[in-house]
Amino acid sequence: MNEKKNRHMTLDDRVEIQECLGKNMSFNAIAQRIGKDPTTVSKEVKMHGKTYTNSFAKTENAAPNS
Repeated sequence: MNEKKNRHMTLDDRVEIQECLGKNMSFNAIAQRIGKDPTTVSKEVKMHGKTYTNSFAKTENAAPNS
């Protein structure tokens, strides 16, 4: 039987892409890991690149020490 491919990126997919980009993995490696086409991963990063590169901030130094 042919299974329908999940056409939409899930939150888990996006988190995985973000983590993999942080490890300097290639789009091909990321795509293989999440079961998507490398072009899909590339387009996702281009559309939402700022989210992936800046979504987490270290909070340990965010506030001055008391």
